Amino acid sequence: MYKLLFLVAILISNTVYCRPVSYTGGTTVMGMNNSDRMSSHIHYSPKYFYSLGYRFEYWKDKDYVNHFLQGNYLLKRFNEPESQANIYFKSGIGTSTYLEGTKNYNKSYFIGSSADWETQRLYTNYAIRYTDVDKIEDFLLHSGAAGFAPYVGDYGDLHTWILYTFKYNKDKNENKLSHGPKLRFFKSVNLLEIGLDNNKDLILNLIIRF
Repeated sequence: MYKLLFLVAILISNTVYCRPVSYTGGTTVMGMNNSDRMSSHIHYSPKYFYSLGYRFEYWKDKDYVNHFLQGNYLLKRFNEPESQANIYFKSGIGTSTYLEGTKNYNKSYFIGSSADWETQRLYTNYAIRYTDVDKIEDFLLHSGAAGFAPYVGDYGDLHTWILYTFKYNKDKNENKLSHGPKLRFFKSVNLLEIGLDNNKDLILNLIIRF
């Protein structure tokens, strides 16, 4: 059922890059899949600098799910003539439970931040997140990506990015580090990312903003 929920979120979702806030009054829906988890996140931005929403996560290795109320806040934006950079704070609180066996709901939370920088040709981002899931696990996750656009398109064109991404979780027993290439396709306010990591796991992200 939870996997079906994720797939439905993927099919209905739309967005611009993976930024956790939108324009004032904007709604964003995200669906993401990698070697660690499947997740979906929907949020509404009352103002351009913060958003509130719901986040669902299915963690594959220990077969449990998280349900979070999530808040995102734009700490700082740097606008330059040929570039833009952003720093965000993110946090969530909710419940978690195993899919099999006991159905007890445990309290859980996460706290983290992310930063990105881009020009018309170059892009990089980094994120760090600490998660504490009572009676299941706690961990510190690092992730990021860097890459370039092979061409510069006009507004409304299909934009393409070639990126290399990584994740590092020192608290995992194996596959602590995963990395691999992905392609990003961006048109209007719709974004699709597809790639493959070093463990041959699919990277698939779809985001829509409206």
